[in-house]
Amino acid sequence: MKAIAVTGVGKLSVVYDCPEPVIGDYDALVKIKACGFCNGTDTRIAFDQLNEAQRQVPFPTILGHEATGVIVSVGKKVRNLKVGEKHIRIRGTNAPNNKYTTNNGQMAEYGILTDYGAMREDGLPTPADAPLKPIRLPDDTDLIDAVMYITLLECLSAVKNFRIDKTTDVLVYGAGPVGLALTRFMKICGVKSVTVVDFVPERLKLARELSGADVTLDTSKQDLKAALGDKLFDRVIDAAGESSVFYDGSRRLRPYGVLCSLGVLRKTDSSIDLSLMKNNTLIHMLNFPYGKYEAFDELLGYIKSGQINPKDFYSHVMPLESAAEAMRLVLEKKVLKIILTV
Repeated sequence: MKAIAVTGVGKLSVVYDCPEPVIGDYDALVKIKACGFCNGTDTRIAFDQLNEAQRQVPFPTILGHEATGVIVSVGKKVRNLKVGEKHIRIRGTNAPNNKYTTNNGQMAEYGILTDYGAMREDGLPTPADAPLKPIRLPDDTDLIDAVMYITLLECLSAVKNFRIDKTTDVLVYGAGPVGLALTRFMKICGVKSVTVVDFVPERLKLARELSGADVTLDTSKQDLKAALGDKLFDRVIDAAGESSVFYDGSRRLRPYGVLCSLGVLRKTDSSIDLSLMKNNTLIHMLNFPYGKYEAFDELLGYIKSGQINPKDFYSHVMPLESAAEAMRLVLEKKVLKIILTV
């Protein structure tokens, strides 16, 4: 099948010899319709900037972790998945004797789902992180828009994990898709105030007009220290994956304030000089989302009520074959988010 592989550092290629997934008795084959190009994770993987603990695997590897698709066939023991259903939380190829490793592996024509519920009912062991139930999308879901559900779920769950409420003043570094969605959810949940920092004026405009940020600061034009003065915050969030935020952000926290790491860090961010951190600082690492799928029904409620529109958080739709161009545009900050169609 056709897929997008990282064939060398910084090199994305369309390949046509990736084996289709092989489904077992408890699996379903999914025809992938679209997959997001993740500004953070996919770029970091492509440039070999993650480590093994962050799930970096050897090249050549198939990219993609934000796919949507439709079930086209099921194994004979599947009971909780049906042909024609739309889903997220798809897995990449598992074909034997595949020369490509799989780093989520969803930038491809097909993926798989496993009916772990049926396996449990039949007394079979399942992985410790196996979901309790599949994440089925409503039948009328636009599968392009639904690519954004992954990012939106990560951000909604982050608001909960960071314990942000109406008493919380928050400073966010980064106004990309994650920073914008995070800010929007914080405002929906009644945060006391949100200040967003970035150096791309168009993104800061979205932070104000789309996400409702109370204050935006453009570091390409403004001195952050002068702009913020003595203002302190309860939470400082790195939504950009830059370890330099740890040092700058910790100095802007109130006593018992929490420095929240949400962006995808590089493997070279291997240590933090604690002597440079402000005293009485707490650090909350959330580089891998926690509990995001538990927020699925809540997210659907926000979408149905019009409080969240997935279209607001992506700017371009391109064919799968344009993945290399998509990465270039992401690196040049010329797009907000790109969705690749299969």
